[in-house]
Amino acid sequence: MTIFMFALVVILFLFFSYQLYVRFQLESLDSDSPKMKRKINFYKYQENNRSLLFLMIAAIIFCLVLFGIIYNQDTLRKDNKDLEWKIEEVRGSRGAASGAEIESYEENTLKLTKFPWQKVVESRDAQALDNYELQLIRDWQPFFGEANVAILISQKTETLTVSVFPTALTFSDFQTAEKNIETFIKELQPVKEIMMIDFNFTYRDKTNKLSKQSIVYTRESKESNLEKVVLDK
Repeated sequence: MTIFMFALVVILFLFFSYQLYVRFQLESLDSDSPKMKRKINFYKYQENNRSLLFLMIAAIIFCLVLFGIIYNQDTLRKDNKDLEWKIEEVRGSRGAASGAEIESYEENTLKLTKFPWQKVVESRDAQALDNYELQLIRDWQPFFGEANVAILISQKTETLTVSVFPTALTFSDFQTAEKNIETFIKELQPVKEIMMIDFNFTYRDKTNKLSKQSIVYTRESKESNLEKVVLDK
């Protein structure tokens, strides 16, 4: 939008420079013949009207572009404010559970198959997708700790890739979360919308060294099961 505004200003500058040049040329025209003078005056009158019309059109376009910029900035501010509220909401939910040990997950505790996976696939609304991700963050937090969840939709295959990013885990919490994955995957097997799910851990090992580990499950087709992928170390 800034580039477009700059281009518009340049075009207007060139246009008014041309109009100024034409006006100077018209002012220099003169004749001793009354008939020619009338023609010159009439031509000046036409050029003045044409210039006024172009000026009005340029002013309208400039105002519309300016209004568009102001509207976009206002929308961006509102979106940023909504994002801040979401971040605070997630922080608040995390804060409530801070310091708590990760729980062992019992099958069907969250009834994962009841989550609206098909609606997620069909969603074309970024706001709705954000809400689904936030819901998973809240629901899965007791079993994976503080984490981010990202959902990638493949419109072509109508499937999902779910990525989970647990952070700041102790080694004991990591071991519990690792076991929870197996129960989660078992429960998610009937959810054919999920083609891949990966858990990307950041945790402290036995020596308190910061470590990372990824655990990935994928299925070749909707008819097959989620299988663990062997990753190169």
